[in-house]
Amino acid sequence: MLTFMQLAQFREIRPHIRFAHYTEDLLKVPSRYIRDHEIILIDKGCGTLFTEIGSFPYKEQSLLIIPPGILHSFKDDPDASLGHAHWAVHFDWEPYSEEDTIHIIGDEEGPILLDEVSREVTALNSLWVPNMVRIDGAGEDIMLLMRQVVEAFRDDRPFRKLELQSSFLQLLLTLSKQIHDGSINCSLLTARKKKGKPKDRSDITKYILKMHAVVRQNFVSDSILNEWQETVFFSAPHFHRLFKEQTGSTPLEYFTMLRMEKGAQLLLSTKLPVQDVAYACGYEDSKYFSRLFRQYEGFSPKQYRHHFLRQK
Repeated sequence: MLTFMQLAQFREIRPHIRFAHYTEDLLKVPSRYIRDHEIILIDKGCGTLFTEIGSFPYKEQSLLIIPPGILHSFKDDPDASLGHAHWAVHFDWEPYSEEDTIHIIGDEEGPILLDEVSREVTALNSLWVPNMVRIDGAGEDIMLLMRQVVEAFRDDRPFRKLELQSSFLQLLLTLSKQIHDGSINCSLLTARKKKGKPKDRSDITKYILKMHAVVRQNFVSDSILNEWQETVFFSAPHFHRLFKEQTGSTPLEYFTMLRMEKGAQLLLSTKLPVQDVAYACGYEDSKYFSRLFRQYEGFSPKQYRHHFLRQK
């Protein structure tokens, strides 16, 4: 299961479409990296995707998901008998203020030179898609949804933004279901094989998923906050810096937010007293839990339950 499929079960997705287009030109892109995410669906033709760790073929019905910070290049086969065409969508998983998203490094498409990989590139990362992904066998339903996203982006019609968001979310949902049931094949193109303790940027994502797993348990333990010492092979300051880059929060702030979300869910879905809700969220002191809950939700636990259950 891809990381964004796991996270989407716990976190809200608020995608922002930066750019979407369809072109019948050759896909010839020199070495570059991006700060947002890109989905490319090959409609006609075939070619090679070059990355810093190798080259990978693509063909009709190949869908490529490219995260920020991975140096890459495209080169279509000019002799493809059916011509060339592709759909492309640049987007953020959540609204983001950065305007300049594409950075060209080289002058020609083709293999990536390792000395082109700058320090700035390696600092970029993605919580949602840690590695470049290739999906083979995308069918007419995926093609139709890509078309709808592009048309909604281009047109100036009523409810355009709502239609754009809806079509893109439907695209993500359809991809997730088809990957989950095995009807389309999915490969991680830039996932490195690691020896010993991991130190890849994707380990931050794995750590966050462990946080979510711990919070879903019947009793929440603080042990997850120290687990990085055993699973992540770099210093505490470096770990905290990378974590905040991906989430906007420190590990403690993020973990507390998850526990408050669990508390809110229990308050509305059960009749447990506040003390038991606090205990289920990992707090033996219900007064401390209530104080934190008010900071996050703007209500005490009792006020929260009363206010929202009354609305129902």
